Amino acid sequence: MKKRIAALAMAGLVGLSAGGGGEAQIGGDSEGKEQESSSEKKEDAKGDGEVVLQVVDMSDSTKARREEYNKKFEEENNCKVEYTVLAGDQYQTTINSSIKANTAPDLFALPSGVKLSTAVEEGWYMPMNDYVEDGFFDTFSEGALNEGITTMDGEVYVLPEAANIVNTLVFYNKNVLEDAGVDTNNLPKTWSEFREACKQVTEAGKGKYYGMIEGGKQINRLEIAIRALSCLAGSKSNDIGVISMVDGKNVLNSDAMIQAFDFYSGLVQDGSFHPDSANLAAPEARALFAQNQAAFLIQGAWCISTWEKENPDLEFGVMEMPVPDEGAKGGLPYIGAQPWMGISKTSENPELAAKYLQGLYSEEYQSGVVEDGGFVSAIEGVNEKYMKDGVMKDYYTLALEQGKLCPDPIVGNADTAAVYANIKEVSPNLGQIVQGVLTGKTDYKDSLNTLAENTQKEWDNGIAKAKEAGANVSAADFEFKNWNPLEDYTAENYESK
Repeated sequence: MKKRIAALAMAGLVGLSAGGGGEAQIGGDSEGKEQESSSEKKEDAKGDGEVVLQVVDMSDSTKARREEYNKKFEEENNCKVEYTVLAGDQYQTTINSSIKANTAPDLFALPSGVKLSTAVEEGWYMPMNDYVEDGFFDTFSEGALNEGITTMDGEVYVLPEAANIVNTLVFYNKNVLEDAGVDTNNLPKTWSEFREACKQVTEAGKGKYYGMIEGGKQINRLEIAIRALSCLAGSKSNDIGVISMVDGKNVLNSDAMIQAFDFYSGLVQDGSFHPDSANLAAPEARALFAQNQAAFLIQGAWCISTWEKENPDLEFGVMEMPVPDEGAKGGLPYIGAQPWMGISKTSENPELAAKYLQGLYSEEYQSGVVEDGGFVSAIEGVNEKYMKDGVMKDYYTLALEQGKLCPDPIVGNADTAAVYANIKEVSPNLGQIVQGVLTGKTDYKDSLNTLAENTQKEWDNGIAKAKEAGANVSAADFEFKNWNPLEDYTAENYESK
């Protein structure tokens, strides 16, 4: 029986979006592999009579578990699973070529930057509603399946790999703080307290360690962090792209955004940032943090399992982002679970592909990847039951407390995806402006005004182009006047908007 999925808004905890191409907790290091064409593989399979299920992915964060699962699936279903992980650019090229040649793998992930509406319109995926067991979609947490994100017209085309949680909490190095005389049982909660703690650490370190470190070379991470800080000050920003429109006003040069930049600038003026911060990639910053060269680092849950595997002697914990001295005027923004894997429209084995997916989302498989750490399941109840790591549990709890679901225009109106497709990123962007602050430039107010002005032009242009192409969209689709940034933006909010 065909199961119809209602258009749900994100109302519960649903996954680590990195936003703007940032690191995602579900996206570990990827490896590039040479891959023979899908057509060649299918011909080989026909030659020996063996059913082959081709699975191509761009994330290998659960690679060991997946390979174990593949072996079991092969034995139970008398088939061969050809599982390939490709790096970002190689993945995009391979998938695009295979789709054009009608030789797409049976299961493949939606490439980064491609909206579901585009993929469905171009016939990349088939609806999986008719191929999964009744009740399967009900096992997902509320908000994991959303119209315009995973679902079009009630038909589910792709599933989220994991749930999203905020990726801008603060990790602290216990050894550094204790050596500097900072009480780890009384960690800083406000911007002023945090600034003072960083000064104390930096002065005590005398060049050995510093209060703060950033992966400033990775500008997307800087942008995510500054958006989060501005939201705590009440900017009503979001973490999903270049458009930040609320109540008809661009928030990129708002008072709250300027306050966030003032906070960052103050840390720089104090000399509290590690001197290499502007030139470090995020993994390099994590490594130096683990080497006791900094007390604080803003990143996401993916750090936890990495440190525990590579730096077992590191004593660290996680805390909430500090808030403005007058108190938080908003939470840390995050959006719902994002699209991942779907069944190719040209698959010759859709039933087998659907069975493979159902196994990946079974409690048996999901419990394992959650127990491994650094992964938050999109399946109801799994995280609470199987999350064992102490720091990961702390992260999950804090993310629930400080993180707030922000509105996603695509959930409100799937046609807004056409607007995003027509928008070019303005340079310098938020991350680049933050990078300038790290290098000692202080003219961020003028830069933010210019960014806001040019982004507004892009936004207006994107809407106009989308409408010309037939999209039913307007500026009002990007305005959420009923958004209380101290609360989750729920399905009811979309309905009353």
